[in-house]
Amino acid sequence: MTSQTNEVHAEKRKVTVGDFREFVSRTSYLTDCERRGGGWIYVRRKWEQKPDASWDNPYMEQDEEDPVVLVSWHDAVMFANWKSHRESLGQAYRFVPTDTECLVSVDFASAGYRLPTEHEWEAAPSDPLVPGTNSRKSVNAVAQVFPGGLWGEGGWQSDRLEWCWDPGNPAGNQSIVDFSTTGFAQPRICRGGSTVGQNGRQPSRGACDPFAAATTLGFSLVRGDRTPARIRLDD
Repeated sequence: MTSQTNEVHAEKRKVTVGDFREFVSRTSYLTDCERRGGGWIYVRRKWEQKPDASWDNPYMEQDEEDPVVLVSWHDAVMFANWKSHRESLGQAYRFVPTDTECLVSVDFASAGYRLPTEHEWEAAPSDPLVPGTNSRKSVNAVAQVFPGGLWGEGGWQSDRLEWCWDPGNPAGNQSIVDFSTTGFAQPRICRGGSTVGQNGRQPSRGACDPFAAATTLGFSLVRGDRTPARIRLDD
């Protein structure tokens, strides 16, 4: 099964530290990196997994209006369903346990919030965002130099990657086919601001374990329209 949208509005809805804090405070939610050994930070030109690294302790300066990072694909999906429920919208995601894993399905026509498909992300890309640009210092702030992307092609300090709905391989083709039901543990496409390559600035693209959390990984949400031919990006 495939899904295609005919129109995308060029407005974006980034999810901030403050947004995510409200979610956690109201639900007592524990993120994947808090439950699974910590998150990944990039220090002294290498990745290190820190047991205490989390969205609330990203080892860098952040305030409530910065984009949240150190959140997994799974965390982003759970936030989207919570936000939809809180605003009395239909939840876009449904989960179906099987003998071997959990399947997740998405209703593209739902009025609720969800992660963009890669096609939607490309149609309305975010500007490169620097996570941690304001004055409040986290307890464990360190000087981080961000790579061009987790799967690097050069390097650009302001690059940040965002989770997309699509399962896939970063080496695969970038078609606009999206599966409406997939395995929960499949790698997921991430898209970023840009990297610096031989031909100038180009989009970053990769695929990552959906339970991974790193200082370069955050997310934005799209909100579906009841009309299947349109997808609205919320401001």
